[in-house]
Amino acid sequence: MVYKIGLIGTHGTGKTALAALLSGELKRRRIEAKFIGEVATEAKERGLPINEGTTLATQLWILHTQFAKELAYSSQLEGRPNYEVIICDRGPDNYCYLEHNLGKDEYALQLTLGHLKAAPYSQLYLLPVTDTEIQTGSGVRALDKEFQKEMDQKIRKFLSAHGIPFIELPKPSLSDNFRDIWIKMIVNQTLKDLGHPEEFFMQQTLFDFE
Repeated sequence: MVYKIGLIGTHGTGKTALAALLSGELKRRRIEAKFIGEVATEAKERGLPINEGTTLATQLWILHTQFAKELAYSSQLEGRPNYEVIICDRGPDNYCYLEHNLGKDEYALQLTLGHLKAAPYSQLYLLPVTDTEIQTGSGVRALDKEFQKEMDQKIRKFLSAHGIPFIELPKPSLSDNFRDIWIKMIVNQTLKDLGHPEEFFMQQTLFDFE
């Protein structure tokens, strides 16, 4: 079974950059990893309205496409790499943006919860809002700091209300620009879960001692 990592949380916290760095670290350890980017980026490229002007059709497309990609890359197929790990930029938190913009939708909610049961994540990691300036990331989500904090709370309440387990990443130090502490935590947890010996683990960084 493919090991599936979900990076979740409000926008502007560095999920996309973290996913790319994680993929590189795992590949350096000869683990075939696949990064699944945020589907909202693809929606924007297709001309579908997101953020404040979004529609139910767009949000459902985002949910369906995200889950379909996860299922596709979790399958073992001939003629392409068979991945040991997939890293998802977002997951069930996509539903929170739908509900915020359009109100509760029972179909979308059950789709999200059903996917969690049928194709569960091996680990979900919640990225915190940091004290630094909001990150531009892929330039897809709105960059209002108050909206960022509001969505952080909505996502946390959603996870709690539905009993969805997750690991909250610690706030990094101001000098840890590349979020080394997050990378080390996730890489080592992944290697441990996959049964790899500790000699493959990432070692302590300078940021561990701050």
